[in-house]
Amino acid sequence: MNYIYIPIFYFFSSFVSTFLIISVNLSSNLLWLHSQNFHISFQMFFELLFKDLSNGLLFLLIVLVTFLIAFFTTPLIRYFLPIKRTLSYSIAGLLSIFVMLILTTYLFTGAVLIAGMRSSLGFSLFCLSGMFGGFIFGFLLNKVLK
Repeated sequence: MNYIYIPIFYFFSSFVSTFLIISVNLSSNLLWLHSQNFHISFQMFFELLFKDLSNGLLFLLIVLVTFLIAFFTTPLIRYFLPIKRTLSYSIAGLLSIFVMLILTTYLFTGAVLIAGMRSSLGFSLFCLSGMFGGFIFGFLLNKVLK
């Protein structure tokens, strides 16, 4: 009966990671605009955040697919390597977003389409967002599957 919660945890962790990635991307873009002497207000930030979140359905689908692959392979790896659940899913989330970002760059012949990942800080924050999503998934699984 506890296994019914797994899809809910999967969608929740994917939503959290997508929200963080979209927020990091928007913040990176707005910081660049501010460095170019554009005036950015808090109202504009929240308007753009809600607009980006409403338009982020495609990106959510991509995160769902990458997390699905990562979260299905993690129990197989945990079978051979005794790693704590939260740590293993955190690593899986980080690596899935890392691979997704690298593949999107190679798919479009080296062009970085996501503006927030053009810097190493943005790229790292994207990967940490995936790690946080994986941690949430592992943490919630620990609560249910003791």
